[in-house]
Amino acid sequence: MKLLIRSLLVINCLVIAFALAWRGKPEASSKATPAASPPSSSKVLEALPELDLLQPMSKAYHLAVSKTQASPKIARNWTELGEILAQLQRDSGDSTLLSHAESVYHEALQLDPKNVTALTGMAWVTGGYHRFDESVRWANQALVIDPDCNAAFGILGDAALELGDYDAAFDHYQKMMDLRPDLSSWSRGAHLLWITGKTYQAISLMEKAIRAGAPYAENTAWCRARLATMLFCQGALLPAEMVIQEPLKSGTKNVHILLIAAKIAAAKQEPDRARDFYQKILEVRPNLEALAGLGDLMAIQNKPDDAEKFYQQVEALHAANLKLSHHDHSFMARFYADRNRNLPEALRMAEEHKLTKNVTEADTLAWVYFKSGLLPQAIDAMKRALAQNTPDPEFHYHAALIAQAYGDQESSQKHFAQVAAMNPSFNLLQIVSAAIPASQP
Repeated sequence: MKLLIRSLLVINCLVIAFALAWRGKPEASSKATPAASPPSSSKVLEALPELDLLQPMSKAYHLAVSKTQASPKIARNWTELGEILAQLQRDSGDSTLLSHAESVYHEALQLDPKNVTALTGMAWVTGGYHRFDESVRWANQALVIDPDCNAAFGILGDAALELGDYDAAFDHYQKMMDLRPDLSSWSRGAHLLWITGKTYQAISLMEKAIRAGAPYAENTAWCRARLATMLFCQGALLPAEMVIQEPLKSGTKNVHILLIAAKIAAAKQEPDRARDFYQKILEVRPNLEALAGLGDLMAIQNKPDDAEKFYQQVEALHAANLKLSHHDHSFMARFYADRNRNLPEALRMAEEHKLTKNVTEADTLAWVYFKSGLLPQAIDAMKRALAQNTPDPEFHYHAALIAQAYGDQESSQKHFAQVAAMNPSFNLLQIVSAAIPASQP
């Protein structure tokens, strides 16, 4: 851990080179019939989505598709197409692109089973599906072929971070930065530093990542959104707003920028601006956070019927996502707990990570336990949530209410003071609704 912090002072800025891809897997054979063949390359290409010609990546996407159609026996064509699909997924948050990228990288591995880009891509996509054991295996396979594959170290770090093994994440990200100090490695390191309570080092390193830039402007936009979130948690609303002004002025539709912009506007008590940001997201595609945010704005304005319509849309979108195996249970557990609805289901989903060491998952678990009237379990989970001193006011707000319910007024006051010192407007709806007694499961 110390090695990572020391290295932050000496890393030179380089241009980003993300190596991202996706996973593929042949269909299972049947005992009653001959083994099923995977989709032909032509069918994989025919199934690819249409892309709005106004999107920044549209030209590159269509060129990659045409190139692959012309020469489908060249693995590199498939991996290049996969990288573009990966970039589109990062930009938009559109989970439906995962299955397309999976098929594309399946084709690449059929042609070249030792293709490192495809192997690291398979690691990335399985991590995206929260199948971290598989993700680690694919990344390690890539490292057998290329021991200096920085993308594989990044994915190993991502898996470790999601599992709450922060020491291992530090080691993997350090190796990534040693191999290629750039936006990709610096932004990962910055996020991990923030999670583990090193706020100022995290902000400094994320600023360095932004200055380094990237071939795709949307990757820099993601870093700006993360930096703005760090500043937002510190209550620095104006600096946070300034960080995202450049992409906002350019008319960005980047979901990460628009979500933090809406949160900042709501904290500044500018509900109309917050609503506009959420609606811009929904103009592109449905989004759980945007729909929930719009519902919250209606609730704050004492329009419960309108709020309920948005909340029902959240639940409908979640149901649709389940059919596609998209992982949003942690979000939904918190969504239900924040709004005192469907707490039995919130508890079921939160307890999928009952033993988690991931601080964000532990905070959600503690909050759901608290709202469900399970105070001893809430205290245990909250201890795990606070273990890394993550500078998130929401963690401390939850801790304050749990301590208060337990009768520990000293701890409760300490955590309330932390919220006040950070950002007491981190979530207007939660602060208003937290005093409402939760229904029992």
